[in-house]
Amino acid sequence: MPDPTLTDIAARVGTPAADRRSGDGYDRGGMASVGALSLYAAMLRGELEGDEALQASQHIFELVLNSVHHAIWWKDANSMFLGCNRKLAEYAGVGHPSELVGKTDADCAWGSAELPRSGTPWFQDHDRMVMETGEPLIGLREQVRIADGRVIWVETNKVPLTDFDGKVVGTLGTFTDITSRIEAEAELQSTLEDLDERVRERTSELSRANQTLRREVEERVRLEAQERAQRSHAEALRDTAAAVARSLQLDDVIEQVLIGVERLCDHERSYVAFYDNEGVLELAGERYPGRPDRGAPEPHTRITDPLGGWSPPGETAEGGGSSAAAGGRAAMSKVNGAVVLPLEAAERALGCLVIEPRPGQDLSDSAVDRLAILADQASSAISNSRSLVMARSLAALEERQSLANDLHDSVSQTLWTATLLAETLSRASDLSAAQRDRADRLHALTAGALSEMRTLLLELRPSVIEETPFADLVHQLVSAFESRRRAKCVVHLDREVEPLPTVKVALYRILQESLNNVSRHADAESVHICVEVTGDVLEMRVRDDGEGFEMGSASEHFGLRIMAERADAIGASLHVDSCLGEGTTVSVAVPEVMELLVRPPEQAP
Repeated sequence: MPDPTLTDIAARVGTPAADRRSGDGYDRGGMASVGALSLYAAMLRGELEGDEALQASQHIFELVLNSVHHAIWWKDANSMFLGCNRKLAEYAGVGHPSELVGKTDADCAWGSAELPRSGTPWFQDHDRMVMETGEPLIGLREQVRIADGRVIWVETNKVPLTDFDGKVVGTLGTFTDITSRIEAEAELQSTLEDLDERVRERTSELSRANQTLRREVEERVRLEAQERAQRSHAEALRDTAAAVARSLQLDDVIEQVLIGVERLCDHERSYVAFYDNEGVLELAGERYPGRPDRGAPEPHTRITDPLGGWSPPGETAEGGGSSAAAGGRAAMSKVNGAVVLPLEAAERALGCLVIEPRPGQDLSDSAVDRLAILADQASSAISNSRSLVMARSLAALEERQSLANDLHDSVSQTLWTATLLAETLSRASDLSAAQRDRADRLHALTAGALSEMRTLLLELRPSVIEETPFADLVHQLVSAFESRRRAKCVVHLDREVEPLPTVKVALYRILQESLNNVSRHADAESVHICVEVTGDVLEMRVRDDGEGFEMGSASEHFGLRIMAERADAIGASLHVDSCLGEGTTVSVAVPEVMELLVRPPEQAP
């Protein structure tokens, strides 16, 4: 028996005759909406079953698809069309939606990639994105060339298409022609731009009308501000000159000079640096306007010389970087935007005053002129202060020399005598065990005190360090350390090693600082000191079994930085190795030591 037509089904369920169409009309999916709704109502009431229900559902589905204004399609995982509505078929230029089944975007007019936001790769990439993420893609604007050759703008929506198990098997998409909307937006944008242009023209006219008055007001304000600034700068120079003249303390002079710089110009940073005896520039003071959180510089902080070199007394650096101009005014230089003013007195380079402008700014010529005057004032005051410091240092040196002579002639001799007496007493045969222990302890204390005194005499007369054999220096430090701490020192010292004075002093100071650190921080029971020559390298190692420390926490330790600087000054390398609970080892390696020894080991007696 042949399948019933929609006309037969509609007649059987009582669809009004006025709503019926010929069988051909129903077969083509063009049945009236009222009739379709009657069939749908019959399906809901359960009056249709089997093939009748399936056929009615199919035609209702086609009616819905073809009634909407959107183009609708669905694709498999390979972006191949599985179906579409009549609107998309019209855009594709085919007679029936079924003709697109099994085809891809490449088979359609919009498959060409000649347009931006269009073409097969563009469409399929978004299909793949939706299937991979499982997330819908809403409101995507694209350009589509349709079958009649026109290019239209569309707004596309794509959602993942899943099977009954929820697995993504393809995509379901729609798009709507929004060409008229895009054109309207473009026209609106053009109108807005035209309006903006008119507003700008009108604003420009108003601005030009007010320029003359504004210039007059600004000129008057500028002249008044210039007058106030000149008065303020003159007061600043006067106050700074008076302040530096009142004080002979170098730190106070530096602070007043930097305060004067802050009053004279706006800047990021200013600092004063001096040359040491070796011509190395060291930071003496710095100031960050408005930054009270920035503390004073570390002592002996070395910096790069912005003047490019140091001139001994009576000479000038190449290029005039550190020479005074005729008439006494300091010669200004600019280095990386910073103003560098040499500080000089009696044709001797003392250092420099450096002013760093704020990022993106530059100091005016008038400001530089004022700073040059300040640098002249500062040079005289700093020279006087340093002369006073030098005089005091010489007086202190003479006093220390006198004190060292007195200690050597009195206390040191007394301690030496007490040590001999204690040693003699401890060897007496008629002492009891308790008395012998006390005598040994007395001998150890007097010997330690004598070592401490000898170390103190070395500090009071530093030049003696260069004259004392290196082995004696090491044993004096060890004896003094053992007298302070109940820690045993084991010394392995090649007595044939006798470095040149500069190397000897550096190694002595590093060993002294190492033992001081052990005494203050390590709580060690034993210390091993080894000084030996291996090949062409002299190495000194100081190892303790104390508490140790975390290496990262020692990065800002001032004593370690001083040791590193001393090692660097003689071309040596310093290595510190420590771990909590495992002690600390300080190693100094001096390369090419054969050239730095007073006598090579092979020539030793």
